[in-house]
Amino acid sequence: MLRLIVPTLSLMLALPLAANAASKQDYELNQMLQKVARESSVGTPRAINEDMLDQGYTVEGKFLINHLSVRESQAQQMRANPEIVRDQLGASVCNNRGFRQLLARGAVLRYEFTEYKTNRPVGQQLFNADSCGLDGKKN
Repeated sequence: MLRLIVPTLSLMLALPLAANAASKQDYELNQMLQKVARESSVGTPRAINEDMLDQGYTVEGKFLINHLSVRESQAQQMRANPEIVRDQLGASVCNNRGFRQLLARGAVLRYEFTEYKTNRPVGQQLFNADSCGLDGKKN
């Protein structure tokens, strides 16, 4: 009977420690994302090009969210070609060392597109470590 109790107690004691470590990592990631969002939102809204306006960043848990507004004509093109949008964004994200480091730590980048002035949703794109082939490695 003692043989069953000792391993069970060891497991029960280890679970809160593992949960604590995970929550500490989540907390640290969230703090890092909050800092990135604050710094990246300075000077927003700002034009990225003639069709797109960066409205700034927010954070929800492990999600770093970039809010972008696009002209109606650009919105129509994006809705018609979501694969092209994803490919272009993916290349931009995965070639950015800072983004790759955030993704490797467990962050998820979310791009929220709305139409300029009307705020009608255009779409969103999500990128995590797997999206860039990082598999949790710090790059």
